[in-house]
Amino acid sequence: MSYGETFTEYRNFQLSSKGYVEVLGTNRQIRTDINNINFLERKDREGTAQVRITKTVLDRNGVPDPQLHPVTWVATVTYDYNNPAKKAGDQWLNPRGFGIRAYTMTQEVGVSNGK
Repeated sequence: MSYGETFTEYRNFQLSSKGYVEVLGTNRQIRTDINNINFLERKDREGTAQVRITKTVLDRNGVPDPQLHPVTWVATVTYDYNNPAKKAGDQWLNPRGFGIRAYTMTQEVGVSNGK
């Protein structure tokens, strides 16, 4: 779950010509694997974490595309637990009120991804 401004930034990217729907079309999808989470700071009900992820492009059958190697990213995420559900029923999706306040994504270089 994210706050309005954070979601707007993400939504605008996805709706642009660089967004996943436009780039991948209907025959590909992305699998995101979380490699690790490193908590940089935690205080009260907020904190900052680095999340290392690997994104792999899959074909329509869910098989990794051999022409596109997996890419590893490091996301730095600022979060808190002050984001209550806005609609009835949403409390089941986010019972603790987790919210992403801001994030940045940086592509890792020099990573073999098991190759």
